[in-house]
Amino acid sequence: MSYENRNLKNQHHARILNSNDNKILSKIAKLLDVVNSVGYDANGNLITEKEYVSANHNVLNLLADGKLETYSSEEVKRKIVSGISHSLDYFC
Repeated sequence: MSYENRNLKNQHHARILNSNDNKILSKIAKLLDVVNSVGYDANGNLITEKEYVSANHNVLNLLADGKLETYSSEEVKRKIVSGISHSLDYFC
């Protein structure tokens, strides 16, 4: 780490520690969340690492509690093919 980098970190560290402005601290937290982003959802919203981990834990808990419906690859294929044939029947 360069001297300039270390000096900059120390300056900002001190400013953050001495700040009582929740608005500024919230902005810093949001900025750091963006830095720790893992991707985007289907609507284009940023997904942070914290949100990703939380969502995965929620899914694993649902699975462990038997509240999550899962399908094998073959079952998914059958459902897709079945849905396509039903859609074609509608148009014929």
